[in-house]
Amino acid sequence: IKAIESPNKDDDTQWLTYWVVYGVFSIAEFFSDIFLSWFPFYYMLKCSFLLWCMAPSPSNGAEFLYHRIIRPFFLKHEAQLDSVVQDLKDKA
Repeated sequence: IKAIESPNKDDDTQWLTYWVVYGVFSIAEFFSDIFLSWFPFYYMLKCSFLLWCMAPSPSNGAEFLYHRIIRPFFLKHEAQLDSVVQDLKDKA
């Protein structure tokens, strides 16, 4: 997220955005997979969702989800997350 929000846009922002969305999705799925796997066509819907997220189109799902959900959450809690990361660095 820090690389996406940096002023230097030389990096591949589309793929960084996809991997951030994929990471958040994977964490959410880890805790809810036992319930979601009972739904019919869950794995087909999951595959369709991930394809929508990586599609190189104007309606790219990763961009949409990042700018509507993940980015506002991150910016709201950025100071707290930075302090947690710094504490973990100091302990390591």
